[in-house]
Amino acid sequence: MVDKNIFSEKNIDPYPVLEINSSALDSNVRLLKKITGSRVKLLVPVKANAYGCGFGEIIKYFNANPPDYLGVANPFEGIEARENGWKGNILNLGGFFPETAEIFFKYNIMPAITDFWQIELLNTRAQQTNSILNVHLKLDLGMGRIGLMVQDMDDCIDSLHFAKNIHIAGIFTHFPSSDQPDFISNNLVLKKFYEQSGIIMDKLHLPRHEVILHAANSYAVMLNPDSRLDMIRPGLCFYGYFANNADREKLSREFPFKPSLKLKVFPVSIRNYPKGSTISYGETYTVVDDLIAGVIPLGYADGIPRALSNKISFGKYPLLGRVTMDQTVIGGLTTLNEELELLGDHSPPLELWADLNATTSYEIMVRLGERIQRKLV
Repeated sequence: MVDKNIFSEKNIDPYPVLEINSSALDSNVRLLKKITGSRVKLLVPVKANAYGCGFGEIIKYFNANPPDYLGVANPFEGIEARENGWKGNILNLGGFFPETAEIFFKYNIMPAITDFWQIELLNTRAQQTNSILNVHLKLDLGMGRIGLMVQDMDDCIDSLHFAKNIHIAGIFTHFPSSDQPDFISNNLVLKKFYEQSGIIMDKLHLPRHEVILHAANSYAVMLNPDSRLDMIRPGLCFYGYFANNADREKLSREFPFKPSLKLKVFPVSIRNYPKGSTISYGETYTVVDDLIAGVIPLGYADGIPRALSNKISFGKYPLLGRVTMDQTVIGGLTTLNEELELLGDHSPPLELWADLNATTSYEIMVRLGERIQRKLV
């Protein structure tokens, strides 16, 4: 494999680069603190390769600007954070398998207890190592995914009472409809959370000030002030995005989160297309007049959705024909040294990509491929 760093040594970087703007992240953190107040702690989710930004680059930002917690989806993401130099708190937000429990002890990662059987397993491991393991309890109060359920709470509390090597550092839940503030379920989830967390703390004699209660993701932070509690978990808005373009237009004036990503690429080939030529698979685009276009070395394998085919322009540069696995044709590019910005200040917002792909910004971000270089700027 060719070492792409050789281009940097010659002050050339022709291959696609995803830039993560640290100033935008700074601005978003300031806005979050303004919304919640300085007392509320901040957990930033870095699951799924830091929302597509790349662990190696984003950890550089966190090492210089540490939040209270990083959130991962599985223990292996926690290992990656540690191996990239993060020394602060890590919370494993998702479930785990018995075979991976040892990772929590070896790498100082806090597990979320999401199932009854995990209590005895973790306590036994902690006893064997003569240690106290900090954990958070995740309650399933309407999401229907993972978490301790209300009907099992008495048994869980009894088990936790005898688990002397487990220390409950936090209790949390997750809203199924936080982006829809009028849904009655939001108030019901919060009401149940107050009730159940109160019961847990009372029966286990946990001082309230020692337990971090948290529930709010990005949309709950913005739309449900009562949910902010002791800590927030904003993923999407920390990186500067909303789930779709309608939400950006509706909410960005009150919550001006700054998009942090810029995706830049140079054409790998310049083509002259005579009138009547067709472009790409299926011949879905026919050239009306003679034109010059460029082929960029990005396709759906790199996270450029196939659904963008023939439907989007990047400033004055229209996408022509179908997006293919490795390459896409862009009209208006005339030279190999002409840089194209697919994401950034002068291109369609990532939320529009999501709309055209009938999905959310979350999915677009995490699908940005590994062949794209990441760079914190």
